This record gives sequence, C-alpha cells and structure tokens, in this order.
Amino acid sequence: MIPHFKKLDFREVESLLKQRFDKEEIKSLKDLPKPEKLKNLLEIAGRIKLAIDTKKRIVVVGDYDVDGVVSCAILHAFFKKLQYPILVEIPNRFSDGYGLSKSVISRLDCDVIITVDNGINAIEAAEICKNRGIELLITDHHTPQEILPNALICNPKLSKDFPEPEICGACVAWYLCAALKQVMGIDVAMGDFLDLLALAIVSDVMPLLGMNRVLLKKGLEVLKSSQRTAFIHLKERFCKYKIDGQLISYYIAPLLNCAGRMDSAMLAYRFLITEDKVDSKKLLEKLLSINTERKELQNIIYTEAKESFCKQKNYQKLPVILVYSPSWHEGIVGIIAARLSEEFCKPCIVLSQKNGILKGSMRSSYTDCMEVLESTREHLVAFGGHFGAAGLSLKKESLEAFKKALMCFNYKQERMESNFSEALGYLPLSVVGKEFFAMIQSFEPFGCANAIPKFYTKAKIVNVRYFGEKHSRIILKEGITKCEAVVFNKDLREAQDREIACLYYLQWDNYRQDVVLHLEHYAFL
Repeated sequence: MIPHFKKLDFREVESLLKQRFDKEEIKSLKDLPKPEKLKNLLEIAGRIKLAIDTKKRIVVVGDYDVDGVVSCAILHAFFKKLQYPILVEIPNRFSDGYGLSKSVISRLDCDVIITVDNGINAIEAAEICKNRGIELLITDHHTPQEILPNALICNPKLSKDFPEPEICGACVAWYLCAALKQVMGIDVAMGDFLDLLALAIVSDVMPLLGMNRVLLKKGLEVLKSSQRTAFIHLKERFCKYKIDGQLISYYIAPLLNCAGRMDSAMLAYRFLITEDKVDSKKLLEKLLSINTERKELQNIIYTEAKESFCKQKNYQKLPVILVYSPSWHEGIVGIIAARLSEEFCKPCIVLSQKNGILKGSMRSSYTDCMEVLESTREHLVAFGGHFGAAGLSLKKESLEAFKKALMCFNYKQERMESNFSEALGYLPLSVVGKEFFAMIQSFEPFGCANAIPKFYTKAKIVNVRYFGEKHSRIILKEGITKCEAVVFNKDLREAQDREIACLYYLQWDNYRQDVVLHLEHYAFL
C-alpha cells in the first residue's frame, strides 16, 4: 500500500533538511571538543611520551575491519612524523580471533601495547600484559561491559564530559594523536590525517551528525587532493569524478574490509601506508582479487542462509533470525546478517563453526545488539560490539538454550512500513533540476542519521533503453515535464507507456552532465 504524501516544493525540502541539524552544537572544526574531554586520554598520551623519551618498544594492536586498519594507519603516520619507530600488529581473524589475545601477545616483543578500535573487553589479555611487565594502554569505542580490563582505558562511552560518545575507533586514535601533540608540545597538522579518518567514519556507519559530520566533510575535502599513494590509485580506479560517502561505502570500504574477512587485514594496512607506487599497485590488485572471491562466496552463503531461515516453522512470526552452518565462512557472516536483517526487518544472527565453537555476527537497525547479547550472556563464551553490530561466540551444545533465550527477549518492532515510507514527500518532477540538486548537495555528506533525501512521485514511462547486463534507463513524464531515470537490475522494456509510482533520489550523471533520478523502488499503477 502506498502512503499519502504531502506535496513539496524547493523551499519546503530545504527547510526539512535544515531541521536535521537544528540542535547541532558542533558545526565546524573549531567547535570540536578538546582532547582532555576524553577521560584518561591525556594520561595515556603522557605515558606514551614517557615511553618515547625512554626509548621503549611500542606496538599498536588494531582490529581487522576498516576502522581498525585506519586507526593503525593514523598512528603509523603520526609516529612517522615524530620519527619514532613503532610496530603495528593486526590480529588474524582465523588464527588469533578478535582483538588483543594471548596468541597475539605471545609473539610481541615490546614494552608498551596501545590498542586501537579494540581492547575494552580484553580482561585476560590485560592480566597477561601485567604479568609480563608490558604496559597496556587501551583506546576503543565499543560498548563497555560491567567488568573492565585492568589497564588505562580511553573510551568515549566512559567519558561523561565528552559530548559525542558515538565516534569510531579511528576517531579515538586521531584524538590520541592530538593529545600526544599537546603533551609533547610539537607542531603537527592534525588535518593531514582526516583523509584516512573519513574512510573509518563511513565504514563503521557512524551517525553523520555533529562531530562525525564535521570531520567527514573536511576529510572528504582532504581526500580529494590527498597524495597518499593508496588514495591516488583508488581515485584512478573508482572515482574519476567525485569522492563522497556513497563511493566509500559501496566500493572502497568493502575492498579494504575484504582483506580481514578473507585473508589478513595487514594487506589493507600495508596498502594504506606504502609510499612505493609499484608495491601499492600490487597490493591493490591483490585486494581486488580477494574482493571478487568474497563477492562470489557471499552470494552462495546468502542464498543458503535465507533458505535455512525460510524453512523454519512460522519464520515470518519469529522476532529474530538465527541461522547456522558449520560450512559458512567466518569472515562473511557479518555481511549476511546485515542483508537478512534488512530484507526481513528483524535482528539477525548468523553463525559459523570452528573447533567446536560457534562464532558469528549480529546485526540490527532498531534493536540494541549488545543489550540482546547481554541478556543471553550465560550461554555465550564471549561477545562484544555496539548498538547495531556485534560479534559473539558460544559452545555448540549451548545453541538450543541460546536460541530459547533469544526468543524471550523483548524486541522493539523493526521497520515494517511500505517501501515508499522513506520518502520525504511527493516531489513534482518540475522541481527537479540543477539548482535543486545543488541545494540537496549542500547537506552532504549523507549516510547514517543523515539519509540521502528520497522522494515520491507518479509519472508515465515514455521511453525505455536497456544498458549494461540488466539495467534500464527510462524517461518519466509528469504533466509537461520529462526527467531521465535509471533503474538497476531491472529490465523495463515491457513497461513502455505504463504509469508508475516511484521512490527515488537524485544523482549526477557525469556523462550527460545533468541530474537523473535513481529509482530505488517502484510500483505499476
């Protein structure tokens, strides 16, 4: 059923978009909170300064996703400016598991360990470090549990004076560098690292309001002119025209993430930091190859996981999706959980198996994953994450009890409205044009909590052309106004002269140098 929409004009759309930021206090870089607002950050910076002054061996331990890899790259770039050597270690998903673990510590010969984008649940690792005489300094952004590691910790979620708790791990790492700059009294341009930070903000799906919005907007500007070898090659490959959040989200982030999902995240890290053009090109080709493999495997597992869920009794009425197979690739289950959650509008957990332990991921848009897992902790070996995404592990024999506990949780109703419900309103095609598109662009970057504006309209298809393998380029007519639109993965050649209701957003066609409609959903009338 198609809802009734209010008819909008240029100024009404502009007013609606402005309302998203009415309560924002951080509107520019000068409004950013100072490093001292993050609890323990200056103390951690002081400990690192002392380690540098006394020539201690420092190792940075990151996470294997883009946020963790970027966190490591930022610290590498900062310490390079200091001309002080550090080592970077990113755990292998398959041999080490998540975060700072016993196996990781056992191969490190160091005096100080700095965690980035992990560590908040590293209770055992903290004790091992203490027993070995290693100073552990934890920087993380994931949701803390009741018991914290015995170490100096900086986490925005533990900082009452910090106004924006929802920042990524790389942002905490960037703040750590700012704190080091402050305690060391040195001149380092913190803006030089914002191109890297932009990748993490988008990849970790941070809410694009306030501080995140300001940092991403500036980061995208820096990225456009960045001379990092990796970014030169990425721009050559993906973005000859425009770099924005969508391009990072759909192309660059999955490419960098595939290393940690399928192989070793150190590949992505080396790609981001290398200055040698030949090595950079080789690493990019390796990442592209791994990503192709990831896509093929992902499609297979998605089909199997969906079939597994749909075979469950009364699956439509189940409050949560839980699917499991010992054959599914551990590095892919998070993507599958996200896709199934979006498709069925339910929280989703996808599990694989290794050495008798089930490991997997939970994803949800409206339910707090950490709250759910906390309520089932008696059945779990370990878990961690944040609101919309979490990882977990449990013994195979605990699966049925875990499933029963999951079904007892009081879930919030996930979005179940019409596919058209995301529209801001009904926008006549006569409003669409370059001036209107420029106004829309002024509210970029779009993403989490600042969704790209979508509109509803009814029109007639007066021309259809097929392009690529399975895409359509159509001409829509409303009254005397005609607009071009693209529809991906649909052949609409049989739809000539039909009336259509559509949900769309606007995009720039580089070839035609004009605005086109990107149809996200449609229904024939």
